[in-house]
Parts: sequence; C-alpha cells; structure tokens
Amino acid sequence: MITTLNDTTASAIDKKMIEMRETFGANTIGRVLTLIIIATGDIEEPLEAAISASHEHPARVLVVDADPEAETSGLDAEIRVGRDAGAGEIVILRARGEIMSSLDTLVMALLLPDAPIVTWWPETAPSAPVHDVLGSMSQRRITDAAACAGPLDTLKRLRRGYTSGDSDLAWSRLTRWRGLVASAFEVPPVTVPQRVEVSGAADNPSVVLLAAWLSHSLGVDAEIVETTSGTTDSIGVHGVRLIREDGVIDLTRVSDDSIVMTLPSDDSGQHVTMPRRTLSELLAEELRRLDPDEVYGEVLATAFSAIDDSGTYASGKPEPTDRVLPDAAAVATAAAESAASQLATALDQRNLAHLVVTGGTVGTATARALPAALAAADVDVSRLHLWWGDERFVDPDSSDRNEVAVREGLLEPLQESGMPARNIHVMPSPADGMSLEEAAARYGQQLDQSGGDEPFRTRGRAFFDVLMLGVGPDGHIASLFPEHPDQRQVGASAIAVTGSPKPPPERVSLTWPVLNSARHVALLVAGEEKADAVAAAHGTINPWPVPASAVRGLGSTTWFLDEAAAAQLTR
Repeated sequence: MITTLNDTTASAIDKKMIEMRETFGANTIGRVLTLIIIATGDIEEPLEAAISASHEHPARVLVVDADPEAETSGLDAEIRVGRDAGAGEIVILRARGEIMSSLDTLVMALLLPDAPIVTWWPETAPSAPVHDVLGSMSQRRITDAAACAGPLDTLKRLRRGYTSGDSDLAWSRLTRWRGLVASAFEVPPVTVPQRVEVSGAADNPSVVLLAAWLSHSLGVDAEIVETTSGTTDSIGVHGVRLIREDGVIDLTRVSDDSIVMTLPSDDSGQHVTMPRRTLSELLAEELRRLDPDEVYGEVLATAFSAIDDSGTYASGKPEPTDRVLPDAAAVATAAAESAASQLATALDQRNLAHLVVTGGTVGTATARALPAALAAADVDVSRLHLWWGDERFVDPDSSDRNEVAVREGLLEPLQESGMPARNIHVMPSPADGMSLEEAAARYGQQLDQSGGDEPFRTRGRAFFDVLMLGVGPDGHIASLFPEHPDQRQVGASAIAVTGSPKPPPERVSLTWPVLNSARHVALLVAGEEKADAVAAAHGTINPWPVPASAVRGLGSTTWFLDEAAAAQLTR
C-alpha cells in the first residue's frame, strides 16, 4: 500500500505509518535497522536495491529526497508498507527549502528505536560522512565513489574525512576479487611476488583500491596497467598479475560472469564463475556487516597519502601583498571596495559568487561598508552567497555573535537590495536545538550542498570568491588559535572548537582546507597591539604557532593594514 502526504510533519508521518501497519497487520518487531538513503538524483535504483536487500535485512528505509533551493519550504511524504515495501517499510521524504536545516530532527522522529542506523549516499558523498548531520548519528556510513563526479577526487576526500564505520561500494565490489586473489596467492610454493599488476582504468576507484590493498597486504608496490582498447569491457577491474620467481599467476576477466585463471603449474586457463555484483547485492553485503571495516580505512590510507602539515594547504600560491592605509576606517573602505570589484568580476564569469565575512572591529566596519561598495560596483546581490569564517556558539541575539554585529549594517541592506534570505548562511546557535558538534556538522552540510567541499576533492580550485579574515593579537584567524588542538582537525568543512583561549569558549570554525579554497583572501588588521602578529604572519607558512601565516588565496592574498598594525614590517 502507498500513501502520500503533502505539506506534512514528522509526527503526522509516524501516525499514518501506525495506522497503515494496523490496517495490514504488520509490525516492526522484525526490523533489524534503519537505512537512511540520501538521494541527489533518481531515487528508483537505490530504492529498488534497498527493497531487494530488505528480504535479507528487514529495515525501515527513509529516503531523503531534498531540494534545498526550492522557493517555498515544506515536507511531502510517500509511505509504503506491505508488498510495495519488500520485507520492510519505506518512507520517502521530499524536503523543500528551509526545512533542510532541521533534517536530523525530522529523521530522528522516524527512526526505529534501539536499532542500528545506516546512512547511504548513492551518488554524492559528503566531505566527511561522520560530520554530516545524518551521518553523525549512524553506525555505518556508505558512499559510492564510482557514482560521484570525479571518483578519485571523491576517494581522496573520503580518505581525509575517514572515520571508523565508513565504507564505500567501490570497496565492496572487490570482495570476490580479493577472495580469488587470496586463493591464487596460496598456490604452492607460496612466495611474495616480485611484481604485482592490476589492469583496468586508472581513474576507476575499485582498480585503485585493489592495487592499494595488494600493496598494503604484500608489501610490494602494485602497478596499475591501463587496459588496452581490445578488451571486452571497460568497467572495473580487468585483471591481476602476480609475478613470482616460479612463474605468473594471471587472473583476467573475460566476461561479466567469469574470470580465467592461469597458474605457474597450469597455463591452460581455468574458468572461474564470478559474475559482476548488482547494487542490491553490494548493499546487502554492507548491511550484513555493521562493524567497522578497518581494512578499508587502511587501504584508503595506502592509496592516498595524508596531509600532515596544515601549512600544505596554503603552499604553492601567490605571495601576499600589503596595502597600508592611514587608519582603521580607511582599511574598512579599501577592503570593501576591493571585495566588491572582485565579486563583480566573479559574477561576470559565473552565475554565483561566494563571500565570507568576518567579525572583530575592522571586520564589522568592512561589512558595514560593503552594501555601498557592492552597489557602486553594480554587483547583483541576488546571485551572491554570504558565509562566515567562524561564529561564537552563543544565543542568537548575543552581542558576542559576529552575525549580530552586521545585521543592521550588512544583512538588512543586502536583503533590501535583492539578496534572498536563503543566500545568507548564518552559523547555528544553541537556540536551534542542537549541540556544538551538530552545529558544526550542519554548517559543513550547507557548504557541501553548495559545492563548498571542492577543497576536499582537489587542490587548485576555489569555492569562495572572496574570503575576509581578521587577525588576533596572538595571530589567530577564524577560530583557529595558536597551538590549539582543534586547529589540527582538517577532515571536515566546519568544526566544533572548545576551550577557546578567547571567550566565549565554544565556537564553530571553518578548517584549513576550506579557508584555503578562496580565489582572493583579504586579511583586515588595525591597531598597534597586532603589529607583532602581523610581522610574524609575514614570515614562513607555519600554522601551529602563527595561524595567520597559513591562509592564501589562489588568485591573491592582500593584507589591509593601518599604519600602526604595519609598524613592525620591514619596508
């Protein structure tokens, strides 16, 4: 049975599900887990896979089919029970507009009590699944790099954000290959191969992961050999060669259903039945094992090296330049005019532009100068998105919040000039009913949905067009403080900062890779008390003791300084 609810609520959905179960005599006793599917495209294929897998793993399936850019906000739902839901029950949630900001609250009301939660992203993977709003509540988080745009870039991003409990279907597709290779390896005499080759497309995530697994397991670098044009297929792994002293073990896929295996002692070629696995089979395997797959994490780490030095994100970019102005007011005016010009150029080249504003005395003054500067530069603010580099996790109307300081001088004028409210991305507060960690996850999710996970896919591309930062007397930027452990968190877009040396102690901050994904960076500094920090930040890139040294724009980095702040610089 299928029932549709329009403009509904989570409680109404739950009530209707109870009514439908009573009508059909169904119950939830046999349900073993809740499967959340985050849909970004066609939902039918993942839904069919979930229905098929439910016969082995009866589950409540929640499909989140979201449209964050919708003009109106609301929630529609489709509930399926009985024959239409396989061996479980299905709720398709079609969320629109601002309701996206409370997805976790919406979903939480529909979870099975005392049952594991699995979240699956069939197409678009978040920058760090564990830091996603829904991923954070899950025991298992499943992605599929092969279905994403830029599969290898996605794997690199997943490696940076990896946490125990993550998995990817590109890895699941290798289960039978791994078993077959392990069996072939045991053919006597058992010796470590001198060379290992994996054939297939070099940009296929399963090929890359299989090569990394072999390198990790055997201690021999596995070479990826591009498949020649004469092969019978172009999907996934084509073959594996283990070259030993006594001969070659060769495993070659010859069809969608079989592998030919040749051994040193038998080169006649044995046919091994090994059909390609369907999406439902892959999903069923993942649901069969909810404990962490630590080998997957180790293989990811083998495939892609970690970035241990946060300064790497700022390296290889144009050197900063200085603009020294008479006083703080001149700094604010110059920075606003520069930003407006850069945003106008961005909108000439692209449909949207993204600006990050900052707090502090000079940052707030710059924000207040922006509306006039944007108008003078003829910037279409309806195509401009506004973000914050950090925010204090305090009440929404507290004077400590960066956003409060610019409501009257920036936000209201921009909205009057045509900026949609949905383009203003304010960081959450405790009044939004979430913890500090949930607030950081929520902001990171907003960035991901807008494309802000770009720095986790690749270096050398920008998301923000202009990033403004203030600099503290200690050299901190955003809420990344000198020698503070939270600045080492680089796996997510936004992080929770606790124990801030500057009150208030709890904050949300963007991380190094995200801060370093701007075309133009403007550091806004005024006052003699900051002169030492400015001088230190003009030295080598060294984020641990001097955070302000470690943010650079791909196009430009400009220090807007008053004369007092520039006093320690060598002319």
